[in-house]
This record gives sequence, C-alpha cells and structure tokens, in this order.
Amino acid sequence: MSDYAGRISRLQEAMRAQGAVWAVMAPSDSMRYLAGWVAGGHERLIALFVPATGEPVFVVPAMNAQQAKTNPAGIARVVGWNDDSGWQASVQPILQAWSGSRSGGEALIDDELMSVHLLGLQTLFPRLTYVPAGETMARLREIKTPEELAALERAAAMIDALYEEALGTLAEGMTEIEFAEILLDRMKREGTAPSFPPLICFGANGAMPHHHTGNTPLRRGDVVVIDIGCISDHYASDITRTVAFGEPRDPEAARVYEIVSQAHHAAREAARPGVSGEEVDAAARRVITEAGFGPQFIHRTGHGIGLSTHEPPYIVGGNKAPLQPGMCFSVEPGIYLPDRFGIRIENIVTVTADGSRSLNAEAPRQLRVV
Repeated sequence: MSDYAGRISRLQEAMRAQGAVWAVMAPSDSMRYLAGWVAGGHERLIALFVPATGEPVFVVPAMNAQQAKTNPAGIARVVGWNDDSGWQASVQPILQAWSGSRSGGEALIDDELMSVHLLGLQTLFPRLTYVPAGETMARLREIKTPEELAALERAAAMIDALYEEALGTLAEGMTEIEFAEILLDRMKREGTAPSFPPLICFGANGAMPHHHTGNTPLRRGDVVVIDIGCISDHYASDITRTVAFGEPRDPEAARVYEIVSQAHHAAREAARPGVSGEEVDAAARRVITEAGFGPQFIHRTGHGIGLSTHEPPYIVGGNKAPLQPGMCFSVEPGIYLPDRFGIRIENIVTVTADGSRSLNAEAPRQLRVV
C-alpha cells in the first residue's frame, strides 16, 4: 500500500466513524497530502471527492484532466467538465451513487473550498449536513512519518544556511525589501522557494509581529527581526532570528533578548508526549510575565508545520490536546515594545519519545551584533 493509499484509507475510516458519506478536498495542502497533486482552478472547480467506501474521484475542468491523471496517488478516475455545461452535471451522479437512498449524513468540506462551490454542493444535496474537514484532516496530518520528518529537516537545514549566508549582506541604508530580495534570490539559486513572503523588520517595525516588509532603511543601532522559511519536497521551514545591526541603540534590547531566549528554551523543555499545547505556551508565557513583559507577548507560542506553514497542533492557551511523538511545531515567543523594537526567536521542534528536538540550528542565547 502506497503512502497515499494509506492516507486515503485512514481518512475513509475516520469518515465512517463519524457518519460522513463523502469528503471533498479543494486545491489545498490537504489535497496534496491525499493525492500528491494540486492545481489551481481560479474560479473553476478542481476537487478531489472521497467516498466513505470505494475509490476517490478527481473532478476537474477538462483542460486539467490530463494533468490530474498523473497524480502520484494513482487515482484512476478523473472526470473532466466543460465550461458550457458546468461542474454540477458531472458531480451530481457521482455523489448520488455514493449517497444511495440515504436522506442524511455528513459531507466533509475542505476548509479551503470556495464558498461558491460549497453553495453549489448544498443546492445539489440539501439534506446532508456540511461540516469542516479541518479537524479530521488535522488528526491525519499532525503526526509526521519518518519521510515527512526528513523533508522538514532538509527544509530546516536549508533555511538555516540561507540565513547565515544572507546575514552578512546587511548594509546601512538598504531597505527591508532589498534584504528580502537578497534572501529570495538565494532561495531561487538553491532551487527552493519561500514558504511564505519574508518578513523583515528594521528598528521599530520589529514591534509589529506581522509587519509588512517595506521601504524602511536600515540604520546602525537597529534591532532587526528576520522571519523566513523555504520549501523542501513541499514541506515547509520557518525560523525567526533577531540581531542588532551594530551596538543596539536601545539599551534594553540585550536584556529583553535574553528574556525571550529563556522563554523559548522553557517552552522547548516543557514539550514532551502527554503535555498539552496549552502547557507549553504557559511555560514560555510564565518567563516573560515574571520578567514584567506579559502584556507585550501578544501571540501564541507556536503553530504546527508540515505541508502547510501553519497547521495543527497550535501551541496556545485553550489547546488541551496532548502532544504526541512525531508532531512538529514552532516555538516562537516574543516581546514587542511599540515605537522601540521587537524580539522574537523561533525554531521548529519535533516531539520525541521523551521530550523534543529542534530541527534548526540554535539561535544565540545573547543578542548577536552584526
């Protein structure tokens, strides 16, 4: 049984357990996980339909049918629909055969399916209950196989190396966008692509965790936040490093960095099988709160990673689900002081049999001056 066949089989087992008649995957990482193939359809429906029992079917525009037939999962049934007749006429007999005489049941809907397509399905089969597939897919995807973990490790090693190479190009007067372009160019030369647009923050911009990389020039004394990632075999990496360009202008920067570093390592030490995401988040938050910066830690401690840069498990208050070996997620506490600077340190870790292990090289324990 191939990995893809096993994944589809496990999805079908979960569907039968919850009474789902069929599931539909949009062009998303969930489709890639199940079939190894994704293509964008713009406004057109591209979907993988999976019955609770039986063989899945790709329903795609006729112009995409030949490509869909090359899917690595070996899904043989590919139905192409034409623009003049629309997709509904192709989908209805397939889903009707799977539903049989049942008047009810659930349909699992990819979280990324366009609403117009969901509305079309609801019109065709109004008696079904339509529920998000996110939780079901998360249970399948969040524990990585050795092959998936190896891909994540390659992506992590690649972004570590790219970061170190690019760091030496920081120069007074260059803009955030210019430094981002250097990183993107190096990724391209290495045959990889970004897992998300580089987030580069010079000076006070670092106090905004999701600052939009812009035209702010680098000045000596700036604290610099660099949040970047790349792809290996479709699996993502994601790191954040904080450095000072010359001796930091703000005298508190070095102390705040050390507090964030302590919080980062406290969370990693807490991460082990059976511990909840909430408890790992609390371990980081406790360090920062005790240092007097609790209100300045304004986001969760981490997010899962795999085919998607952000996926379960989430390391956040309220997530009481126990961690399990093979789960992979970021640990990225931060302190953000508006109009001054921000500090964030992020590594990807994987849960092991008795603790956790970082996939990335270690960030310095003290603020690095470049």
